[in-house]
Amino acid sequence: MKKIFFLFLLPLLFSSLDSHAQNFTLTLYSHHLQADSLFLQGFNGKDAFVNLISTPYSEKAVFKQKEKLTPGYYCVCADSLLLFNLLISENKKQNLTVQISDSMTVYFENSPENNHSIAYNKQSQWYAQQAAEINHTFAEAQKTMPEYMLQNLAERLIVQADTLTKQEAAYKKRVIKENPGTLLASLVQFSQEIPPAPQNYYNSRELITQYYAEHAFDNYPFDDERMLNTPMLAQRFREYCANLYYMQPERSSVIADQMLTRAQVNATTYHNFFDRMEKVLGTLTSPYWTEEIYIAMLRNALSYEKLEEKRRNYYQQLLNLHTKNLAGTIATNFNILWSDGTKSTLHDIESEYILLYFQNPDCPTCTEVRGKLAENAEVNQAIASGKLKLVTIYFEQDEDLWRRYLANKANPSYLHGWNQDHQIEEQNLYDLRIIPYMFLLDKDKRIIKKDILYNEISNYLKYLHIVE
Repeated sequence: MKKIFFLFLLPLLFSSLDSHAQNFTLTLYSHHLQADSLFLQGFNGKDAFVNLISTPYSEKAVFKQKEKLTPGYYCVCADSLLLFNLLISENKKQNLTVQISDSMTVYFENSPENNHSIAYNKQSQWYAQQAAEINHTFAEAQKTMPEYMLQNLAERLIVQADTLTKQEAAYKKRVIKENPGTLLASLVQFSQEIPPAPQNYYNSRELITQYYAEHAFDNYPFDDERMLNTPMLAQRFREYCANLYYMQPERSSVIADQMLTRAQVNATTYHNFFDRMEKVLGTLTSPYWTEEIYIAMLRNALSYEKLEEKRRNYYQQLLNLHTKNLAGTIATNFNILWSDGTKSTLHDIESEYILLYFQNPDCPTCTEVRGKLAENAEVNQAIASGKLKLVTIYFEQDEDLWRRYLANKANPSYLHGWNQDHQIEEQNLYDLRIIPYMFLLDKDKRIIKKDILYNEISNYLKYLHIVE
């Protein structure tokens, strides 16, 4: 009897195990969609959503997988048509049921947060439409209305816009209060408008850019790791880094340091924020590369007690490299074997100005830049006048390569040297991970501009009155 009873229980046991085998399940009921496939998409952290789970379309379609979804922001699509956004706020309760009506109304049977999210998005669209109508009314009036009437209309529309803004702000606060602890609350919190800048800031690109950079993360919930998996944060970071790049480095470095200090409340958030900024502002090949900002970032990271140890060692090495040969300092001296066989050092060169050009003769970019320099009228004029010496330095170990360069490619108007004892490489005297690398020096070998680009040189030569 016991054996029979056990056998009777086995199917129920396996059925129960199977029902819990899927840690994420989303069941979608619909009756009218014209689609071949349905897709659940996740944000890739940069600028797009990628397919995570797919299922053939049916009136009852089920997305499922054994792993739970990482809390964050997702999309459900019918072929390429977005059906609805999906917020996942926690690692449990990832068993969702959704109904899509004939009128395309989306309703979650067991997720109040997602229903509130749908309502919030709809209301936000309404506020946006009202704001657009106010702007449209004024734009149309400008075409036909007399100035004295236009002024009165503008005043009324400003009052309407101000009222609308206050209503939207109050609505957002209510949504945050009604959805405590959810990703929706954090998203809405981050979407809140920052206070308007002082009126005079709008007349200065520098001031308004600085204002937006300083306040970009005023409403960000730094302790909510779920926000890292949302497109809203990625978009804000793009704007933030662009604003930092277009500011004066001494100010943007301070703002970057302040923001990273705020991010230190959460280690995961901090590492993520640092990585995002590093890709844009701290990567040598990025068009937004800014050494001053990156140095401030590295110093901030090294001051963070919870920094991962492998990062700490790596960042210290990078900081040591980047803080060498900064503008305003004396360029590090090194030994030089000249093309005529004589030897001296960088500091022995006598010239009012020096354009120091580190290169590999066969590097394609080095060859291209040499060609640009040879065609630069201001450079040629400065060399001909005797005010500037252009010094090429080969710092690697292939002497035959350098000799071939001297015989076939070397510009006779330049000085050509080789760091024969390999001080530069072996002692990391200069950060030469990317070449060509140029420095503009004065007669005392003080660095005027580090990493000067070939299309910047003419402006510097004119600014310094080396050429007219």
